[in-house]
Amino acid sequence: MKVGLPRFGQMVWLLFWLLCYLSYGRVVNAAEQTNTSQQYVCPMHPQVVQDHEGVCPICGMDLVLQAFQPSQTSSSLAVDTVDATQAIGFGTRSVAVQKTTLWQYIETFGRVQPDETKVVHIHPRAAGWVSDLAVRQDGDFIEKGQLLYRLYSAEIVSAQQDYLLALQNASRLSGSTAAHKTAQSIVSSAQTRLSLLGVDKATQALIAKQNLPIHQIPIYAPQSGFAEQLVAQNGMYVEPKTELMSLNNLSDLWVIAEVLPLQQAWLKKGLTVDLQTDALPKKQWESRIDYIYPTLDKTTQATQVRIPFNNRGGELRPNQLMQVVIYGGPKRNVLAIPHSAVIDDGREQRVVKQLAAGQYQVAQIQTGMQTAGLVEIVSGLDEGDQIVVSGQFLLDSESQIQQNLARLSAAKIKPKSEFSPLPEQAEAAHAH
Repeated sequence: MKVGLPRFGQMVWLLFWLLCYLSYGRVVNAAEQTNTSQQYVCPMHPQVVQDHEGVCPICGMDLVLQAFQPSQTSSSLAVDTVDATQAIGFGTRSVAVQKTTLWQYIETFGRVQPDETKVVHIHPRAAGWVSDLAVRQDGDFIEKGQLLYRLYSAEIVSAQQDYLLALQNASRLSGSTAAHKTAQSIVSSAQTRLSLLGVDKATQALIAKQNLPIHQIPIYAPQSGFAEQLVAQNGMYVEPKTELMSLNNLSDLWVIAEVLPLQQAWLKKGLTVDLQTDALPKKQWESRIDYIYPTLDKTTQATQVRIPFNNRGGELRPNQLMQVVIYGGPKRNVLAIPHSAVIDDGREQRVVKQLAAGQYQVAQIQTGMQTAGLVEIVSGLDEGDQIVVSGQFLLDSESQIQQNLARLSAAKIKPKSEFSPLPEQAEAAHAH
């Protein structure tokens, strides 16, 4: 009896391992059969898979028939619809990739600004006191030559007196040619000084005619425009560094438009621009880019372009928003597809190709310029390829589920880890 027991134990262990091997074979075969037969999967939890209809134990949703089979020949996912009825359920519609001519144009926005070359800043040319101010508030329209204010300045009065003395001296020396030329030179210098102090030619002529200085010198508008940033008041003491107001001539304006990085490559001066505004929906204007700013916005990386606008009719106003369309000409003989066919998740761009009746494949692509609902294909597709333009998001979602199923199917059950004997039993079997 003592001799027979070890042999009996060995036979029991051999029988045990044989049963484990046969059980493992059934599990593997069942997994392979499940991978090739119809499978039911939870739409919300793709890890829940079984070979018959049922309910998801996690969320309670009905399991749906998995419509795709894994592809072993391509890194892309080849998918197969179960029948024509389910294909109609996806609502798929496809078009062919074809070569065409894409017209480069940019739809963006702009803001109206005053033409900086037409803005005049009003400063007194000498220290003094303001009187008879004709501008009372921002927005007042001033005609060129209109009185702005009067200024009493001791420096200007002194310059007028020097001017009168020079005139008297020139009239006394009219008989001597050399002396008369010198006197006229002094008169000319006195006139130049008055001009630099802001005294216009008409006022200088009046001073010479009446042979008396004018204590309150009139200051006239150098151009027409709207008064802005008014700080002057009657009786106010001012100095040359004081900006009393500015005059904005709005007969010519700028539209400053922004262009994002993807559209900056073909941007250049002279491109034709169409302008519209919601304030005047029935009107459209045409202009051209006359300047591209050299710096980018530090947040959006957009570049600004300047578009001149003739506003003689007063239709536009500063800070008004504009719809801007910049035309850049044609880009010929490029592969293009509808932009709606592209699936862009922020990391990569994909499309769903239709290979045959009911056969689809997810392909990664690289796109170029976009215009008028079309997008240029740089790589990933060939001319004539059929790509899905309706229902592609459902197909792409199914392909993601297929990937998860493929990962689950690859996890084989290892019998050694599941049925390893206890350490004491292993030692006893080794001893016998």
